[in-house]
Amino acid sequence: MTTPERLPRWFDLGVLPVFNLALALLACGVVVLVIGMDPGEVLALLIKGAFGSRIGVSYTLYYATTFVFTGLAVAVA
Repeated sequence: MTTPERLPRWFDLGVLPVFNLALALLACGVVVLVIGMDPGEVLALLIKGAFGSRIGVSYTLYYATTFVFTGLAVAVA
C-alpha cells in the first residue's frame, strides 16, 4: 500500500477552510430559499445581529466561549 499524499500547508490552512465555509453558506442558502425567504437578506440580518452593536458582539463572544472550551476539551481528550 502506498501512503496518502499530504496537502500543501497553504492549501490546508487557506483554501480548505474558505471552501468549507462557502459550501456551508450555500447549503444554508438553499434551505432558506426553499422555505421562501431571501438568503442575502437572512445573511445580512445574521451578521447585523451578531456584530451590529456592542450588545450583539458581547452576546456572540459570550456564547462562542462555550463552544471554544468544548472544542478544547475534546481536543485534549
